[in-house]
Amino acid sequence: MSFVNVQDRKLPFIFRYLADLLAYRHLCWSLVQGDLKSRFRRTKLGYLWALLQPLAFALMIAFVWGNIHKSLSFWEFALYVLAGSVMFEAFSAFVQGGQDSLSSAGGYLRQARIPLFIFQLRTVLTATLFFLIESVAVVMFGVATGEFPAPGLHLLLLPAYLGVLIVFGSAVVIVVSVAGTQFRDLRHILGLVMRALFLVSPVMMPREIFNEPQLKFMEFANPLVPLLDMYRDPMIYGRMWDPQDVIVIAIWTAALWMLAMIAAASAGRKLVFAL
Repeated sequence: MSFVNVQDRKLPFIFRYLADLLAYRHLCWSLVQGDLKSRFRRTKLGYLWALLQPLAFALMIAFVWGNIHKSLSFWEFALYVLAGSVMFEAFSAFVQGGQDSLSSAGGYLRQARIPLFIFQLRTVLTATLFFLIESVAVVMFGVATGEFPAPGLHLLLLPAYLGVLIVFGSAVVIVVSVAGTQFRDLRHILGLVMRALFLVSPVMMPREIFNEPQLKFMEFANPLVPLLDMYRDPMIYGRMWDPQDVIVIAIWTAALWMLAMIAAASAGRKLVFAL
């Protein structure tokens, strides 16, 4: 299938860009499908690994850390860690995968004037789809252990959370993808940053620790704290979102999108020469 650039100069730039995105939508989805297939290619269990890996990690962490933090039962703590690791994995995929979203597309971008966002969106959609698959493991584990909350209006927040994740993740991917083409050391820097974020986020540490006065600022300085809260609240606690979490994520998302637009506008198409 061939793809045609939309070059109607009579249209404003934003409409021309949206028309180009529409024209290349099949390429984006084809790349996402390739990513989904390649991750577990030639394995015996296939996509089951997307369920088994976070579940095994959660059980191991709950076994080790459960003896340290006595506030939760084993199964309750395992579900808590499982939900946290699934969310952190999605955020990590935005950051780590976003760095390569443009550099790995050099062959396409040198041959045709394809919108850069096609390849950035590819990373976002791939990470989100794996997040959905791994979320199935959270639901299944919660139901099997009797820890899954009763149905209610809070479950309507789960599809809304996907929208939040896609919008937030798109801004992250744009920023790191543009920066990654200019600064090759970024990969190593962000590797250290992600390790630090894992340690200062309530992925496996009980959420109550971050209510301590000396750590209270992390609820605002670390976007993973409200992101984890907004995922766990309807998923494992059966409650609505805390307004503070919504406001903090809205501010972070707006700030990241502002940075993303500045980075994309300043780099322009000339970043293709850096690939």
